Amino acid sequence: MPSVLARGAAPVTAAGLTLALALAAAPPATASAGDVRVRVGVTGGPYTASVGLVITGPRTVFGGFYCAADGLSATPLTALVDADEQYGLGGVQARWDAAKQDFVVTSIHGDAADDKKKWNAYVNEKKITAGPCHIAIKGGDKVRWTLEA
Repeated sequence: MPSVLARGAAPVTAAGLTLALALAAAPPATASAGDVRVRVGVTGGPYTASVGLVITGPRTVFGGFYCAADGLSATPLTALVDADEQYGLGGVQARWDAAKQDFVVTSIHGDAADDKKKWNAYVNEKKITAGPCHIAIKGGDKVRWTLEA
């Protein structure tokens, strides 16, 4: 039995549907020259995630503070915040540490740091030793945030 199209509706071809799905699944275009594509993971707490490519770059975070290594480069923190916005990690919270002049991540997806555990960032499996807005990352890097003692 032939289908009946609603008035004004056009039939969808397989090629048209394939194109529409391909465009919908494509990552957003790079917005500025400082943006890079990295992989981001979250481990150590009940919530674990490894997301696809995240487009990140220098940007304002948490109340308007500008986060960029050397004033120009994406950082582990911008990658985490952008991963949350692009893939829905369940929320990222941080506090400003005046002594370090940088942010300290306090919670990812409700998994909170406390006196015994804190969120640490790794870039290409090397633990960062400076604040997360002071470390430059580049395209192709793997950024992992781990809740650990």
